[in-house]
Amino acid sequence: MKKWVIYSSLFGMAGFGLFGCGGSGLSDAGGSLAEFSTVVFSSAGVDVSPGIVPIVNAQTQQIYDFNPLKACVGDTNNNGRCDEPGCQTCADVPAGTPCDGGNFRDVCCAQVNTCIGTPTEWTITFNFRSIPLFDASGKPLPRPTSPVIIQGYTAIFSYSFGCPPFLPTSDAKTVYTVVPAPSDGESTASVSLTYNTRPFALAIGISNVCITTTTTSFIPPPGFSGVCNVNAVYNWTVMEQYSGKVKTVSVPVSFQIVPLSGTCVP
Repeated sequence: MKKWVIYSSLFGMAGFGLFGCGGSGLSDAGGSLAEFSTVVFSSAGVDVSPGIVPIVNAQTQQIYDFNPLKACVGDTNNNGRCDEPGCQTCADVPAGTPCDGGNFRDVCCAQVNTCIGTPTEWTITFNFRSIPLFDASGKPLPRPTSPVIIQGYTAIFSYSFGCPPFLPTSDAKTVYTVVPAPSDGESTASVSLTYNTRPFALAIGISNVCITTTTTSFIPPPGFSGVCNVNAVYNWTVMEQYSGKVKTVSVPVSFQIVPLSGTCVP
């Protein structure tokens, strides 16, 4: 028997918690800070859409769909044609059409060999800010401030009991986003990451039948609370353009994914 299990991409949040984490040695409520020659760069929070992240309980579904290359089964008189009682045609074919023989389902039913559910996307947006570097008296240093270039990230994930075992433990991507030099107070920029259900489909196969069948495929383990808690730390590589200095800003996030029913479309 074959079926497909579909889980949502894990990178959405039902609510996110940000907390201080290493990096440059400085930290605030949104993660670590990067102190450069002219600016201080940090996270300005994280947004996500949609706000609640479902694990899709992919439902296997097959429709009434006959194989056009086949004709009929049940040729009991063995004359090669469907011209006797009990012979079943696979589709609207005339009596007397040559038969292929064999089991009706194997012969007549179209094989559905892909079923990934309805893909769903989540977008997580990281907001960043850059402020001038201040002197001991709290005044900006008397020199031009520099843009900061966001170059990419690596991310590490950990999961609570009951989460799907094949969800990724890491992620990495190269990006290029410029945070302008702060001219009055601060400057900001955002980086959005979109994740799709499709890469997290797990093939278990689909049965070959000619009637619509629906089964849920996510079976939580005994004792599962119904909520999968995910902790992630995104380590962003950022560079001060004027000096060429490169530092890491760590943005920890925590979120939840929960089961939700969905339809698998052949």
